[in-house]
Amino acid sequence: MFNKTNAWSLSFVLLMVSGCSNAVDKTLSPPSDAQWVNVEVKNPSPYTKPFPLEVRYISHECLKKRVSGFDGSTITEPSYNVVAIPMQQGAGEHWQGKVARNGGGACKWTLSAINLGIEYTDATHLGKDLVPGTAVGATIAFDDDASRNGQFTSVQGDLHISPKYYPYIREKKIDKIENTLSLLGKEDFLSLKAEAAAVIVFSPEIDESKITRFVGIKKKMKGVYPKIIYPDGSVAPDKTLFPDFNKVDGMSIK
Repeated sequence: MFNKTNAWSLSFVLLMVSGCSNAVDKTLSPPSDAQWVNVEVKNPSPYTKPFPLEVRYISHECLKKRVSGFDGSTITEPSYNVVAIPMQQGAGEHWQGKVARNGGGACKWTLSAINLGIEYTDATHLGKDLVPGTAVGATIAFDDDASRNGQFTSVQGDLHISPKYYPYIREKKIDKIENTLSLLGKEDFLSLKAEAAAVIVFSPEIDESKITRFVGIKKKMKGVYPKIIYPDGSVAPDKTLFPDFNKVDGMSIK
């Protein structure tokens, strides 16, 4: 199910590979004295699973050149190296992985960012026609390069993250026959900068008693819009693009 992360990581991956025409040695070889980041994900449901850690390394030794699309000039910039590290199941619902801060190798790779999180692997318990949708989780930046878009919140020390999520069913009527089950959170992916973190613990909570639905339209018609239906049956105003997490979170469902 790792391919489910493609939707949320597209811009992340494009940044890594855009214009990369110079071959570099991406072999990782952490030294014997390398420091490690220990990652633990607590799987909250038998219907979900942590996806493999998506780890981004950066090299300021093996620089690459690309042609600017604006004026045709040549730009020299660092190289990027993205690897997937499978999570290993430990006791019960606890999954672990570890990432070397110093990736070593000929290019002296250093840790820049980690994507981690969970996704549904089985959706039929909430609808026989449902398939798993997109993943949720966190992007942890370890340097200024990874956090340069300014959207990252800086934190000190180790991380213990416990976001809450609710089921979000998307019923598409046009161009897509699959109905998907994803998770609705305050943010799909938290953006945190934690340069000093040696331990990251991600313990999400899922409350399946409150389900939000996106109901698409069968065909495009003037004045007809998709609907977002909240767990209490209320409908979001026309042209609303995303559900209001705080509204769902504050609802009392009898």
